[in-house]
Amino acid sequence: MDFNSLFYEYFEKPVYVPGTQGYNIVNTAVYGAILLVLAFFVIFPFLDRKGVKFNLKFCLGLIPYILVGTSLRAITSSGLLPGFTETLNPLELGFWTFTPGVWFLTFFITVFGLFFARWLEKSKVFKFESAFAKIGLCFSLPLLVFLFLHFTNWLGFFAVIAAIIAISGIIALVLKKIKFTEKIASNFNLLAVSGQVIDGTATGFAIFFYGFTEQHPLSEAVISISPALFLLVKVALVLAILHYTEKEIKGENLRGFIRAFLIIMGFATGLASVLKIGLV
Repeated sequence: MDFNSLFYEYFEKPVYVPGTQGYNIVNTAVYGAILLVLAFFVIFPFLDRKGVKFNLKFCLGLIPYILVGTSLRAITSSGLLPGFTETLNPLELGFWTFTPGVWFLTFFITVFGLFFARWLEKSKVFKFESAFAKIGLCFSLPLLVFLFLHFTNWLGFFAVIAAIIAISGIIALVLKKIKFTEKIASNFNLLAVSGQVIDGTATGFAIFFYGFTEQHPLSEAVISISPALFLLVKVALVLAILHYTEKEIKGENLRGFIRAFLIIMGFATGLASVLKIGLV
C-alpha cells in the first residue's frame, strides 16, 4: 500500500464508512503517540514555565472542561444535533463535535480558561484556581443542562454513578489500609484512580446492560474476556504508574502533571459513557 491508501484505510475509512470500527491498532498508536509527545514535550514545559501548578485544586478545576468534551460527544453520538456529521475537515462544524476534533476544541477552551483566569488573578478579581473552574463551568453547564433535558434513562445514570462511588470508596479504603500503598492513597492520587474506575465501570455497564460496543481494539480484547477484567486492568495499570511516579519522579510539578494526565484520560472517556447511558 502507498501512503494515501494507508491513510484512507486506517484514518479516513473509520470516519466516513458506516459500520467501520472507529479505532484500529494503527490510528490508536498514532493518536496515542501524538498525545504523549504534545502533553509531555510541548504542553507541560510551556505551562510549567508559565508558573501553572498542577495540584489537586487545579485538577478539580479541569473537570468542567473535560465535561465540555464529554457532553459534546454524548450529544452528537446520540443525534441531538441534526446536521452535524463526523468528518476530518476542520472547516466543517462536525469536525469539532466528534473525536478527535472535539478534544482539540476542548483543549482550546481550556487554554482560553487558563489565560483568562491568570488575567482575573492579576486583576485581583478571583484566585487563579477558582477563576479557572468557574470559566469551565460557564462552558460545561449549558451543555449538561441540554443533555439532562433529553435524558431518558435516569435509573441507569444514577445506577452507574452509585457503582462508581462504591467501587472508588472500596479501593480508597483498601489502599489506605495497606502499608505498601499508603503513599498512593492521597486525595490527588485517588482522583486519578477514580478516573479509571469511572471509565472501567461505565464501559462495563454500557456494554453489559445496554449493548454498547467498545471502539478501541486493545480495550475490546480485554472486555471480550470480561468487563470486570477491564476494570481490574485499568486500576492495576494506574496504580503501577502512580507508584512509579511517587518513587522515581523528582519534580513535584511533573508528578502533578502525570496525575493530571491520568485524570484527564480516565474522566474524558468515562464521563462520556456515563452521559451516553442517560440517553439510552
